[in-house]
Amino acid sequence: MKPPLILQRIRSRPGTIWMTSACIALVNRLIYTLTIACIPDLLQRAMHVPRASNGIITAAFGIGGLVGGGTVGYISDRFQTRLIPQLTAAFLYVVAGLVFYFSKQFYQIVVFRVILGVASSIADTMLFTTVADVYPAKLLGFRMAVLFVFDNIGNMLGPMLGGRAYESMGVGGIGIIAMCLGVAEMLMILVFVRNSLDIRQTLTCGIAVSQAASRSDVLVIESTVVSSAASTSDKAVDTPSVLESTADERGEGEGEGAAGMQVWRILLRMQVVGPTVAIFVATGLQSVIETVFPLRLFDRFSLSPEVIGVAFLLVGGILIVAMPLVGWLNDKAVTLRGEHMRYYMITLGALLMLASLVVMAVSGRYSVAVFGYAVFGVTSMVAVVPAQSAFGDFINASQGGGMAQAFSLAWLAEGLANVVLPPVASGLYAAVGWQTMMLALGGALCAACAAAVLAFPLRGVWRTRRESCVTV
Repeated sequence: MKPPLILQRIRSRPGTIWMTSACIALVNRLIYTLTIACIPDLLQRAMHVPRASNGIITAAFGIGGLVGGGTVGYISDRFQTRLIPQLTAAFLYVVAGLVFYFSKQFYQIVVFRVILGVASSIADTMLFTTVADVYPAKLLGFRMAVLFVFDNIGNMLGPMLGGRAYESMGVGGIGIIAMCLGVAEMLMILVFVRNSLDIRQTLTCGIAVSQAASRSDVLVIESTVVSSAASTSDKAVDTPSVLESTADERGEGEGEGAAGMQVWRILLRMQVVGPTVAIFVATGLQSVIETVFPLRLFDRFSLSPEVIGVAFLLVGGILIVAMPLVGWLNDKAVTLRGEHMRYYMITLGALLMLASLVVMAVSGRYSVAVFGYAVFGVTSMVAVVPAQSAFGDFINASQGGGMAQAFSLAWLAEGLANVVLPPVASGLYAAVGWQTMMLALGGALCAACAAAVLAFPLRGVWRTRRESCVTV
C-alpha cells in the first residue's frame, strides 16, 4: 500500500531525511544515556560489583558496536537498502529496554549494553549515511554538526531523565522508557523515511543532466564567438565544485570506482586514516569520561545520580550552541582554503581536548570539573565534526558507492575505543587515581591523534616541494 501523494513528496525531500535523521539521533543518544547517572549506584550499591567492573559495562557497548558497525555497512551497500537496518536498530532498542527492565544481575546489564551497542552502531551509521546520500554535491560539515546537536540534546536530557526515573521507579522505569523510545523511532522511520539511495539516484541524475545542459550551452555560445570551440570549451566550463577540487587534492578521480570499495580498502587511504584515529580518540575519551567521571563525582563530592545527571545537562546545553558553528566553520575553511584545512582543524581539536583534560585532572572543585568537561565536549566536536564529515565527502568526491561502509568505519573506530579504553581507564583510576590516569591516558591519545591527522597534509606539502625542486 502506497502512502498518500503528499507524504510521498515529503518523504522524498532531502530536508526530510536530514531532520528525521536528527530526531533519530536524539532518540539514540537518549536511550544510550538513560543509564549513565545510575550505573555507579546500581552496580556498587545494589549489585555490590567492584568499581573496576564499570569499564566492562562500557566495553560491552563497544563489543556490540563492533558487531553492528562491522556488518551493517556491507549489508546496506550490498543489498542497496537503508530502511531495513534502520528498522532493525529500532527493534533492538525495544529488546534492550526489555532486558534492562528484568535486570537483577550484573551479566544482565552486560547483555543489555551489548544489545544497545549493536542497535546504536546500526542506527548511527545509517543516519549519517542517509544524510550523506541525499546531499551528493554538498560539503557535509554543517549537516553533520546539526545531527550532533540533536545527539547532544539526548546526551543532555538522558542522564537527568534516567537519574530521576531510577530514583522514583528503579530499573524498571528506565526499561519502560527505553522500550517506548524504540517504538517511537520505529514509527518515525515507517512514516517519514524513504530509502535514501532512491533519492540519491534521482538527485545525481538531475545533477548530471544539469551539467550536460550547461556544457552544451557554453559550447553553443563559444561556437558563435571563436572558430575553435572545442579548444576553448574546456576552459570556459572549468569551474569545479568544492567536492571536485577536493577529489583532485586527494588524488581521487571519477574513475576510481568507489562503488566496490570495502571498509579495509577505504581505511588504506591516508586521508581516511587521520579522521578514523580522531574518532577513535575523541569518542574513546568521551567513553572514558562517561565511565570514570561519575565515579569521580561520587567519590570526591558524594553526589547523587540526579545531581551527576545535571553535570551532563550543563555540558549538553553548551554543545548545542557550539556545534553548528563548528560545522559551518569546517565547511567554510575547506571551501576557501582547501581540503588540508579539515586536517588542521582536527589537529586543533586534539590539542584543545588535551588542555581540557588537564583542567579536569587538576580540578578540586565540582564547578571547575564540570567546566573542564564542558570545554572537552566542545573541543572534541572540533575534531569529530570534520572527521565524521570526511567519510561522506570522500565518497561523494569519488562519485561512487560504499557510503554505508565508509560511515561504518567510523563506528568501528568508536566501538574499538569503547572496548579498549574504558576498562584501561577504570583500572588506572583504581590503581593510580584520577589525576594520573587523565594526564597519562589523555596525553598519549591526543598526541597520537595529532600525529596521525597531520600525516596527510604534511605529505601533500612534502610532495609539492619535491615537485618544485624537480621542476627547478
